[in-house]
Amino acid sequence: MDREQGVIVCRAARQVLGGGILTGKSSFAPNIAAWTPDAADELFRRFVENADESSDQFLVKLKRQISEAGDEAIVLAAELLYLNLLPLSPATIGADRKAVILRTVLSWASTEVTVPAELASATSPGYLKGGVAFLNYRWAQFAFLIRLVRLLTRSPAEERQTALKDPWRFRELAQSVLSDHDGNSRARAQFHVLLFLMFPDVFLPLSVEQNKLSIRDAFADRLAAKSDDVDRDLLAIRRRIEAETGDPFDFYDEPWRSRWDIPRVGNQKGWLVRGANVSGKNMIPVWLDQGFCSISFSEIATDVPPGATRQQIADIVAAAIPDARQRTKDLTTGQLHRFLTEFKPGDLVATLDGDKVYVGRITGDAYRDDAAGPDAARRRPVEWKPTSLSREKLPEEAKAKLKAVMTVTELTKVIAALATDAGLDEQVSDELLTEDETRDVIVPHIAQETADALLMPLDWLQETADLLAAKGQLILYGPPGTGKTYLATKLGEALAGPDRTRLVQFHPSYGYEDFIEGFRPRLENGVLAFDLVPGPLKQAAKLAGEEPDRPLVLIIDEINRANLAKVFGELYYLLEYRGHSITLQYSPDDPFDLPKNVFVIGTMNTVDRSVALVDAAMRRRFAFRALAPNKPPIAGLLDRWLKGNGLPPLAARLLDEINRRLNDPDRAIGPSYLMRKEVGTGHGLRLIWASEILPLLEDQLYGDVDDVEADYGLEVLLAALGETLP
Repeated sequence: MDREQGVIVCRAARQVLGGGILTGKSSFAPNIAAWTPDAADELFRRFVENADESSDQFLVKLKRQISEAGDEAIVLAAELLYLNLLPLSPATIGADRKAVILRTVLSWASTEVTVPAELASATSPGYLKGGVAFLNYRWAQFAFLIRLVRLLTRSPAEERQTALKDPWRFRELAQSVLSDHDGNSRARAQFHVLLFLMFPDVFLPLSVEQNKLSIRDAFADRLAAKSDDVDRDLLAIRRRIEAETGDPFDFYDEPWRSRWDIPRVGNQKGWLVRGANVSGKNMIPVWLDQGFCSISFSEIATDVPPGATRQQIADIVAAAIPDARQRTKDLTTGQLHRFLTEFKPGDLVATLDGDKVYVGRITGDAYRDDAAGPDAARRRPVEWKPTSLSREKLPEEAKAKLKAVMTVTELTKVIAALATDAGLDEQVSDELLTEDETRDVIVPHIAQETADALLMPLDWLQETADLLAAKGQLILYGPPGTGKTYLATKLGEALAGPDRTRLVQFHPSYGYEDFIEGFRPRLENGVLAFDLVPGPLKQAAKLAGEEPDRPLVLIIDEINRANLAKVFGELYYLLEYRGHSITLQYSPDDPFDLPKNVFVIGTMNTVDRSVALVDAAMRRRFAFRALAPNKPPIAGLLDRWLKGNGLPPLAARLLDEINRRLNDPDRAIGPSYLMRKEVGTGHGLRLIWASEILPLLEDQLYGDVDDVEADYGLEVLLAALGETLP
């Protein structure tokens, strides 16, 4: 750790926490008494006692819980999140994203509050690569900080002063609120980090408890005897080494690190291997006792060599079960290939035995051992953690991944969290820690400039963005000309940027193979072959997964023109259960999930099909936002546009009159038809009316009105309004 960075971070932490505890005042806004028992109690009631168990992102849930709290509680929440974010290095979370999180929380206050420049700049360097604990368990860390502040603010002044001077008393108080609460193991990283932030001369800058134990054990020769207090032992070791060398040092620097740190594997993956019911037998006790995992597929009697290619395995499977369906052959091939070839020494593995989840590390190559019979002959050596986790108490995303029914399933996206809970932090590679997809998606606030450019109210746009963030998918619906596609595109660009806003248009012949994935023919050396090609949805999911904290917006124009049940297929499930995995029909051995940062905006013309006719499954999964010419935000849009462009208001009056006569919100004419400079001249208005508006009405009113021009012609409307063309 860079000592200068550590000084900056620790000074800022002591200013916020120490200053707040001693004075009761906010460091962000000194006129607000944020560090009080009342503010801490309100946060406790709203966040800890009113726990939000949904799968939404942390900030989405936090807004539901505390956005209506008093300013004191909101500012206190922001300062506690500041303490949580402060030590994290740019490798875990950048300074810009830290600023967005804090601004978002402070925006819920009724008065404007900003992070002072000096404190804001202190968030830039960081020193800690936070890993899973700080990516997945911010809720537990935040709850721990609330409990601690609640305890400290209720303490007598003398006790608070003692706690801020005496590191061991501070640790004792922090430990007391960490113990005996759900999620305390997931807040332990914050506990250890806070000790260092407040007392850097006493505690080490470590967040992983196992690392403290490893360092203590590696340097136990510097101790007269190990005690039950690892922190006191580490302090004694550090002082002994500093006395020997004459200089400050860091256990993460050489030659010290190599004595205690186990090298972590690059490109590490995680796997689920089922063994609780193998031909009616529970193999897991044997696995745990003898240190291996295994797969059966006893119908494949031929020996399959470890490390075999997929094609070699496919040939063996085809010869062994020639009468099986091709899908069965493909699944068997995929499962054997994963276990025998894709598994690598150093990968992490989990298995299930009822509610118990066991986690371990693969320590070697595949081998064959027939001692326990053919059902356990194909093996991988595993170093299992003997203690189990409760499946029911795992995060929702991990529980969802563990529902996979195949014998072998990839768990890379959640295995780091399982390993952390199991106490295998030291076995998780740095790459795996930073590739977690459960980081909060930061959905920016809509800027006033965007609202001004769209000529729409900022509060309506922000509410729409909030609906999209909360639900994940939203449909803008209304009659033609209400600017649905344009608005969807601009909204997507405001939230995700032009480079992460994609548009696809549905039509009656559009299908599953076009949208998700399908086979495409190609000619190779005169032979017709087929490739499995990802569609817009899979492409968007892949791109979103590369930067899981940035939104990606997929716009589906005219979503109701296709057969939605046919196009979406299995995706219906993922729209409602983000983070869960499903098996796609053309990729049976490659589970697919829809990242939380993929947001879908659909547009729907009500003239084509009423929203009521969209099937119930789709309506339940999407939020709906109406765009009607006679209601905000579209009402008055044309008039605002005309004024902004210095054009006469006649076109707006004509639009209002024609929609008044139609008296049908699904058939109303939207303002977009007239948002063109040509409406400033009589010739331009005549052309638009004759070539666009009347043909549209003739199509919509076919069979209902005999002479459309007699009722809706330009001259008829002008006469009714007492107007003449310019």
